[in-house]
Amino acid sequence: MKEEHVSELSQSLVKDLAQSIETSEDNFSFELINTQYFSKGSRGGAYPFVEVLWFQRSQEIQDKSAKIITEKIKKMCPQDDVAVVFVPLAKNSYYENGEHF
Repeated sequence: MKEEHVSELSQSLVKDLAQSIETSEDNFSFELINTQYFSKGSRGGAYPFVEVLWFQRSQEIQDKSAKIITEKIKKMCPQDDVAVVFVPLAKNSYYENGEHF
């Protein structure tokens, strides 16, 4: 994805996700990692891959969040495939200012 896409998503996607997850918009941050993909010895063949690090939510909220993310990305940069992977964080392993959640 392009930098301008991620910049736009950091505004528009946050609104929808915050509402869906029932959290504040300031609990989100986005990172764009410059990655090169290879397939069968050639560069290319990549599609958007979104990794979501979060405190575990219900399957229903996770499914809804994945759909919101996928739909926003497909509108912005049409792709056949968009991968969304959720990585649950343990609250007692996540520290902010030296204190765990």
